[in-house]
Formats: sequence, structure tokens, C-alpha cells
Amino acid sequence: MALSTTRGTSSSSFTQRCRYDVFLSFRGKDTRNGFTSHLNGILRHNGINTFMDDELARGEKISAELLEAIESSKISIIIFSKNYASSTWCLDELVKILECKNDGQVVLPVFYKVDPSDVRNQQKKFGEALVKHEKKFKDNKEKVRRWRAALNEASHISGWHYNNDHTEFRFIEEILEEIVSAKLNRTQVFVSEYLVGIDSRIEEISFLLDIESNDVRMLVIHGLPGIGKTTIAKAIFDLIAYRFEGSSFLEDVRENSKTNDGVLQLQKALYCEILRARELTVHGISKRINVIMEKLRYKKILLILDDVDKLEQVKNLLGKCNWFASGSRIIITTRDKKLLSSLQEDCHLFYYEVKELDECESRKLFCQHALKRNKPIEDYSELVHQFIGYAKGLPLVLKIIGADLYDKNLQCWKSALDKYKRIPNSNIQEVLKISYDGLDQNQRDIFLDIACFFKGFYKNLVVDTLQSSHDPYYDIEKLIDKSLIVISKDDKLLMHDLIQQMGLEIARQESEVSKKYRRLLCYEDAPEVLNEDSGLDEIRGITLSLPHPRKLQLNLGKMKSLKYLTIRNVICEDLKYLPNGLRLLDWNEFPLSSLPSTYEPTKLVVLNMQGSYIELDEHFERCRFDTLKYMNFNYCKNITKLPDLSVISPHIKKLELFECKNLVEVHQSNGLLEELEYWDLVECQNIRNFPRNLRLKSLKRFYFNWCGSLVQRTEILAVLSSLGYLISLHSLGISLKNVKDSSNIYNLQNLRELILYECENFPKARGTSGRFPKLQYLGFRDSNITTLPNIAHRCPKLETLWIHHCRNLREIPRLPPCIRYVYAIGRNSLNSRCRRRLFSQLGDVIGLPRNLACGYPNMRSSHQEFGSELGSSSELDFASKWSSYGLALPGTTIPKWFNHQSHGSSISFSVGQKFPSFAVCVALNIKRKDNVPLVSQVFRCSIYLFINGFEERLTRCAFPLDSLNFIWFHYISVRHNLLKHIILGDRNDVTLRCEISNNYRGIAEITIRRCGVHVACICPPRNSTADKVLKEASFDERLKLFLSRVAAEVLPFEQEVAECSETQNANYCPLCEIAEDSALHLFQCCSYAKGMWYGGRWGFRIEMIQAKSVKEFIEQIVDPPKELLAERVTKDEFTLYAIVAMKILWDARVKALVSETKESINQLAHRLNTQYDSNLRSLGTTRRTEEQKRERAWTKPPDQLVKLNFDASCDQNNVDLAVVVRNQEGNGRAIRRGIRLCSKMGNAIGKLRRDLKKLW
Repeated sequence: MALSTTRGTSSSSFTQRCRYDVFLSFRGKDTRNGFTSHLNGILRHNGINTFMDDELARGEKISAELLEAIESSKISIIIFSKNYASSTWCLDELVKILECKNDGQVVLPVFYKVDPSDVRNQQKKFGEALVKHEKKFKDNKEKVRRWRAALNEASHISGWHYNNDHTEFRFIEEILEEIVSAKLNRTQVFVSEYLVGIDSRIEEISFLLDIESNDVRMLVIHGLPGIGKTTIAKAIFDLIAYRFEGSSFLEDVRENSKTNDGVLQLQKALYCEILRARELTVHGISKRINVIMEKLRYKKILLILDDVDKLEQVKNLLGKCNWFASGSRIIITTRDKKLLSSLQEDCHLFYYEVKELDECESRKLFCQHALKRNKPIEDYSELVHQFIGYAKGLPLVLKIIGADLYDKNLQCWKSALDKYKRIPNSNIQEVLKISYDGLDQNQRDIFLDIACFFKGFYKNLVVDTLQSSHDPYYDIEKLIDKSLIVISKDDKLLMHDLIQQMGLEIARQESEVSKKYRRLLCYEDAPEVLNEDSGLDEIRGITLSLPHPRKLQLNLGKMKSLKYLTIRNVICEDLKYLPNGLRLLDWNEFPLSSLPSTYEPTKLVVLNMQGSYIELDEHFERCRFDTLKYMNFNYCKNITKLPDLSVISPHIKKLELFECKNLVEVHQSNGLLEELEYWDLVECQNIRNFPRNLRLKSLKRFYFNWCGSLVQRTEILAVLSSLGYLISLHSLGISLKNVKDSSNIYNLQNLRELILYECENFPKARGTSGRFPKLQYLGFRDSNITTLPNIAHRCPKLETLWIHHCRNLREIPRLPPCIRYVYAIGRNSLNSRCRRRLFSQLGDVIGLPRNLACGYPNMRSSHQEFGSELGSSSELDFASKWSSYGLALPGTTIPKWFNHQSHGSSISFSVGQKFPSFAVCVALNIKRKDNVPLVSQVFRCSIYLFINGFEERLTRCAFPLDSLNFIWFHYISVRHNLLKHIILGDRNDVTLRCEISNNYRGIAEITIRRCGVHVACICPPRNSTADKVLKEASFDERLKLFLSRVAAEVLPFEQEVAECSETQNANYCPLCEIAEDSALHLFQCCSYAKGMWYGGRWGFRIEMIQAKSVKEFIEQIVDPPKELLAERVTKDEFTLYAIVAMKILWDARVKALVSETKESINQLAHRLNTQYDSNLRSLGTTRRTEEQKRERAWTKPPDQLVKLNFDASCDQNNVDLAVVVRNQEGNGRAIRRGIRLCSKMGNAIGKLRRDLKKLW
């Protein structure tokens, strides 16, 4: 039998010091002086520290000391004996033990001379004991329910069953072997005092390790220096080591492997820890590898190698890594992700990247070290925020700084913050620099260049720029593997702020040592070195970025080694020289109209002169930019002509000319640039001459919209006619004003993004398939389009549809099932039916049920089951494929079915132990200022999440400022990365807040009118009747949830009616097919309902409930008046019976809608009796004596009259006939009911007669 733990583990499992190895739970009078005493003695004799409550005083309630002993034990052994359940003390112990099991404690049951099924089903002695407890605790039924649930849960745990089939001593030895194995293999390694954010990371790693599987797995834990890799590995070791036959944690492998003697010591530690004190007498590294492989190959082991930076270090300890026994797990922490990639063929290799702490986790960890508390003191709050902003989620930095600030005053904190920003802490620097020290010289230079000059640049641009004497691609990949740099989703090179600060500090220290600058960065004052006459020949790069414009003279002529030049806010009116070796020239607002005449740009790769005064004059045309690949002239107002780049820069890849408003002419040869991949001409409003022939075979992105002058000329037709040749195009934005034929766009079969401006109609297909098979984004802007084609057919992979200011558009057809975002805002004519259908379709794609109601604390256990019963997806995790979806439509009204709504920009609700998926809806009001023209700028709306002290932005979306009032719907799945890492308690209060970021307040004022959220919450129902259900009813949680939803009027009658088949009449009840469908009709007036109620055990006449609404109906169900209750029927029994009947009717209705089949009234009544009995038993109510009495009440008394009652109702197909035998007290039993009209009446009456005879 294997020991087992739960997957979810709280941080207390690691921080708490366990005082005991084993806690013994037992019934004293059964086993104290026998089995339990023997087991306790043998365990203690073998060094197992046990807790056995020999001396504690017994009482009605379990003592605090005993609770503490349970919490402080690694393992609990529950000894179930025949009288175990008779002790309330034992039962309370059991409940507490199972609570600790959820926190990682190992629980082992021993069934001592009792059958596990008796414990599970509470039979024999266990059942008798619980009946007595119910009588004793009749005012506290919840306590007995918990005991029953605990017995059932414990009976399912794998354990031992002793039934006199072998000697008791041998039985105890079996238990001892398991415990000793767990104890000896659970040597705890030292873990940090404060562990924050570790639970979610351990859960993710546990999923990758999958200890239950029998394969061999090697897990690589990698990440930034100081991110907590070692801490997590130690916690994992403490948690799972006992599950293996042997385990070893080897620390500082990198440091200890620097010498042969260190390697030998590591080998010895590995061998001895797993095999327990056996000496490794063989000498030599290679020989020891063979011995380790031979001795350990048959043992299921856990091995952790901490801080590895070379593959050789692993091979010195493990050889080829292909010899491990089944079920073994090897964990390696490293800063180099790809270090072990060559071992992929030898074992299952998995990777886990440790991410930075989020803001909430960072705050907690920092405060624990700096303030010895979890939250900041009020006066320190802002400084705490700045320190965690500086640390950027690195635990090491938070710990070091926090410890440094402990017991310091406010002034000291402010001074320290200023110093940390200027001068890195030496302890932090030392740890971060280890990865840098492992690089070769080329890699170090590239790392420092990126830290100083290229952070935030696109990867391809950096590779091209750094490519001089050798290709830097491999070295950049090495930096990525070592976590020194990361690649963003849009392929930019990013770097943790402290890693960058380390790089800048290294560059500064190198300059101090050599007395020469290689990399010069200045963000405040101009360095004197720029005007010196000596020491300039070593400078490799300069970033000169001043906070305000300033005139300077730059002496760049002597900087022969200068490769990278970035300048901001420098006015240099007399620039005579630029170094010919420049590879990056990034000078926004370049003050001159021309480059220096002496400059020969033979090595330039990147030319960025955004917003400058450059004119591209004759000197520019004479230049030969043979290596130039990236050219950015956005917002350059002096450019009137784009010369022949096929001669000037034939290898150009990216050409940006956004809003060059005075650009008139583009040379014809520029339509033949073979390597051009990106071309932006948006808002070049005065272009008149443009290449008629586009043969840009490499072009992937082309933006050619709002070029007003050109669209009035015939050149636009020539451009469109040649579009079909751009077969590599992935993204196209183009104006189609006055264009009647744009069918050749369909030749662009590789398009992923298509944005059409000012179009009259959607392009018509001529001689083509008429489809965009790869299109994911489709946009329409400022168009007169009135209808859209069958988008689901034309664009089968479309994920985003954006429509803005399409005034005449009235209808959007059904979209493909892969759609994620639909934004139709600004002026349009979409009718309300279309808007509802878009909402409905997106809801279908997500799997978002509309019938969510506010719940109650125990709802978390019944959401999924109830959802499946209704045929919908789970309400905690809807059936969505993606983690988010969005919809924006004109209007200001949030759909009524959102179960939480509020005025203003925030809304609150509560969730249980699992965070559910949810949808947010925001109503935005946009009020433009008078006499202000429309602009193309955007504003941003952000949604922030606040929960348990955690604050984070969930999402942000940009919208055009010239929009009208609209509602924004956004769906967040539980698979969202942010929600995965939130630690939840039993009840968690959540607030969502919406914020507007608008930099153009002089143009428009934007406010949030209302917001709503649709979520499976545990808030009290917003309905007095439903609230009464939850407070007063006492039965199965799913039935309670069902009844509360009926009371809250959120069952999806309208939705399901709309989805019924065409053969059904959507306005009528699907059961009787006579009256109009409604909840009240279903439960009270339908002939099926009457027949089932009357045909059930109690022969209840539903007409006795006089209700005009569903709420009134349920109020009488929950609190029935005396006239509704038959003799010996309690209120609770009646309520349970009624809700079971209602649920059966609801299920029958759903079945009739979906499958067009109906159960007979007979079948419904039988189900009612059966399910009522089942639910009664599930409540733990044992009423055998009363039931027997009640059965006798149904039979004929010997000397009393018997009354026969007949009742009937009919519909089109059935006669609902019931014959009931009643005694003088009015108690009765139904004999037969439900006769089909097509049946022979004689046969039916004959059966009734035979049934009556059976009673006597």
C-alpha cells in the first residue's frame, strides 16, 4: 500500500514544525490496552515519535491540546474498531484529521475487526451509534451530518484491514514498514522562514511530476537568478520524499563540482543518503558512477540536484540518465533552460519556469521581512509600494531589502530607496551576476549591449544590428536559456529591471577599471566625456536621453568604434561628423534637414529619425545604405519624395512613413523591393504618384489607408490590380473608396489580418474560392457597407471582427464558432435583434449559461453537478476554448440576466474555494466636446481585480475616441493565468473596478455609467423568497440550489423554448401541449403535474396550493400551512417531497424539449417515490420504526370501513386516473394511475381490480 497525500497543499505544510511523526486515533475501551498499545510501543521502539492521548482528560468537546497534536503530526493513523463511532470525541478527532489531510497530512485507516463497508455505509454498530447521536444532537443535525460524511470519506482511503486472518504482530509489522519507510525518507531540508506564493507553484509542479504514474520523469526548474528555484525544490522534497524508496537533495552542485574532490563528495552524499549509511569505498569519479547506477537502478528514488550550470555535472552523478527504476523522479534547478535538452531521448524531460511574484505576494513577503507582519503600516504604504516596484517580483531582492530595512525609521527607508535606485545592493548583485560570469566574451558583450541599448527592441532587428563579424543568433538564444533576457509575445527582447541594472553596473565598473568608456549612458546631464579630446576611440555605444530639450555640441568625429547611437532631446545645429561604423542611428526629432556630408553609412542597419526635419535630399540619394534594413521616418513633415530605395538601400526590410503628410511622390522602383517585409503609409494624405506595379514578394504587412489624394486618382486602381501578386501578405489595411472591383484581394490566401476602410461593399469573388482560409482579424472602418456576406463561410478561422462607424450596416450574419472578439461601435444601424443574437452566439461559444443565480456558502460543491443535470456546461469553468472573449455594441443597457449589476465603475461579489469563470459588462458614456473635430486617437478601459489583498489588472482594451455610447462585454475564464495563482479561502470577497485612461480630455469626456458581472457566486440570493429557501430548507444541496433558482426566477424557460425544434409549438408546455408554458403551470396546473402529485405516495392534490406566482408557490412549499400536511408528515418531509416532485417535473420538461419524448405519469410518480426515499436516506435520517408504522397505516384495518377515492384529469393522449385506498384517518395509497386512451379500458380496469385485491 502506498502512502498518499492530497494534491492541494497549503503553505502551513512547510512552515509548521511537526512535533509528532504519528497521531493515533482510537476508541479506548476497544483497543487501548491491546492493539493500539502494541502498535504504539513498536513504533516508538523504532524511533517513530507518536502521540497517544493516555493522559488527556475526556469531556464532551475535544480539547485544544488534542487539536494541536493532530495539526502537529505528519501522519494520522485512524484505528476503526466496533465502538469507534460511539465516541463523539473520536468522531471529532476524525473530522479534524480529514481537515489536516487537505493540508497535506498523510492519513492511514486501520479497520480493526470491522468491515470497511460498515464504516462507509454506517451499518451495524456504526449505524446504531449514529442513530443515538441524532437523538442526542437533534438541535445540531449539522454536527452528525459532518460525522457521517467523515466516516464515509475515511472508509475510501487506502489502508489496512485486520480480521484475525494472521497474527496481530505480523500485521503491526506491515504498518511499521510503511511508517518507517515514510519517516526515514522524509528528512526535511531547511526551508526559508517565510514562504509566500509557493502553494500555486508547487501545485503546478506536482501536476508535471504526476507521482502516481509509473514512468521516469526528469523535471528542469529554471528561471531568473533569485526567483526562488531552490526554495521551491526544497519544499517539493519535504512534501513528496516519503513516497519513494530513497531520496537525496544535493545542494550547490555548481559550486561543489569545481574540483574533483567536490564531485567525489557529491557522489558519496548521493549514494549514502539513498542507501542509508553505507560507505562508498570505490575511488574515482567514473568508477563511482558505475557503482551508483548498479546499486540504485532497482530503487524508486527522488533526487534533486540544486543549482546546476553544466551538463557534465549531471553526468558525473548520474551517468547517461537512462537507468532509473520505474516511478523515479529527478529534479534539477538551473538558470539554463536548455542545459539538459540532449537528455530528452533518455527520459521524459519536463520544464517549469518559475515566474516572479505578483504584487500581492511581493507585498506580503517584503512586509514579513521588513515589518514582521503581512501588511504595511499606514505611513509606510507608499514606500512599500515603491520597493516592491523596484524588486519586480524577485523574492531574493524582497528578502534582502526587507531584512536591511527592518527596525529602521521612515527617513531611513526613503534614503535607502534612493540609494538602491542609484547603486545596486552588493548581495543582490553577487547573486544575479553568477549567470553573467558563466558567459563567454562574445555573449557578455551582447548581454551588455542589450542591457544598455536594445531592451524593448524586436529580436530580428537586434540580431541584424549585432551581426558584424559573426552571427549573434546562437548567443542571444543562450542568454534566453539562462533567463538573462526573455522574448515577449510580440517578439521583443525584454529584461528584468534588476538584471538590466546589473548590466549597467558591470559596464560602469569596467569603465572605472580601464579608465575608458565603452558604453556611455546618460539620462540627466550631458557627460563631459562627449566634449573631451582623448579616450573617445573606445566608446562602443551612447545613449543620451535628456529630460528636456537642450543645445549641445557633440564631438562624434573621433569615436571610431561607435556602433550604437541613441539621442533624445538634444539640439545639435552644427553636426559635422557621424562615425562611419554606426550600425544603429536612433535620433528622434533630428534637427537637421540632411545627414552630414562626410558621413558614409556603409554599416548602418537601423535608421530611426521619427519626427525629424530630414528631407531625403540629393545627398541622401547619393548615399549607399548597403546594410540598411530598418528605416523609420514616421511624422516627418519635410519629406515630399521617397527616392529610389532599390538603389539607395536594396536590402530594406521595414519602411515606416506613418503620417508623412507632405509626401507626394513614391518612386516607381520602390514597388520592386524584393526584401521589403513591412510598409506603413497610413495617413500620407497627399500622395499623388505611387508605384503602379507592386512585385514585393517578401511583403507581409502593408498599410495603405487614409491616403486621401491617391484614392481620387487612377493610381489606386493600379495598386489594387497588383495586390494579387503580394502572395506573402499576412496583414493588409487599405482604403477602397470609389473602388467597385476589389476581387483580386481573394488571391491573398495567406492573409491573417484584413482592414477595409471607406468601402462600399465587401469584395466579391470572381473566379476564386471566395474565401480567406487563414484570416483571423477582419475590420471595417468609416464604410458605407450595408450588408456583410456569410462570414462563417468566407472566413472560417475568424477570431476578431471590428466594425467602426459603418453607418448603414444593419445586420451581422452568424459568425464562425472560433470567434473571440466582436466590436461594433461608433455610428451604425444594428437593430436590437442583431445585438441580442451576437450576445447569444458569443454566449454559446463560451458556454455561458444565463440561468446563474446568487448562491450560498455550500454552493461550491454542487455547481458542476447541477449544471450537468440541466445539460449546460459547468458554471465554474464554462466550455470556452480561450481564456478571454470580448464584445462591444452600441447601447447603455446591461442584459438583465447578469446576476450582479451596479451604478458606477465598481461591483462586488463573493466566491468559494475555486474561482469561477465570469463575464463583465461595462456601459460607457462618451460625451464629445462641442466644435471639436473627430480624431483617430484612442482611450483605454481597464478592469482591475481586488481579492484578499491581491490587486491586479485583468484586462485592458483600447477604443476609438470618436465612438458613441456602447457596452463592453468581456469574459474571463478560470484558465486565465492570473486566476490560476490566486489563493482562496472558504469565502472570498471580490471587487472588480473599471478605470478609464484618456489623454485627450479636451476632445471628449468618458464615464462609466453601469457595470455588471455574471458569475457563479456564493452571495445571498437577491430575492426574499429564494433567501427564505436557503435559510429554512434542509435537504440535498443540489435540490436546494434548484429551488432557490426557481424562487429567483432564473430558470432558462425562454432560452430553451427558443431552442426547441420546429415541430414543437414554442408557446405551449411540452408536456401537456395545451396551456402556455411557464414555471407556475409546470409545477401546479399541468395535467402531468396533477397526475404525478396525486399519484405519488401521499396522493397530494396540488390544487390545495393557491398560488398566483412562482414565489407564492415556493413560499407555501418551504413553509407549508397545516392544511397541506397529512398526519405524521413533518414540514421538512413535505418540503423535501415537494422539491423532489418539482425537480422531476423540470427534468421531464427538459427531456420533452430536447428529445421530443415524454415519460408517462406512472413513471414520473414512481420516480417521485424512489427519489424521495433516496434523498431522505442521504440526509442521514433513519426512520425504520416510523416507516413500518406508516406502512401499517396504509393497510385495511380489520373492523373499519375502507374508502375508495377516484380522481381524474385528461389531455390529448392520456386519462390521468388514480384509485386511492384510504382509511378513516385519511391516510391512503395509490393503486393505479395513467391510462393511455389507445389502451383497452377493460384491461386497465382489470388491473385496478387485481391491485385492490392485494391489499386484503
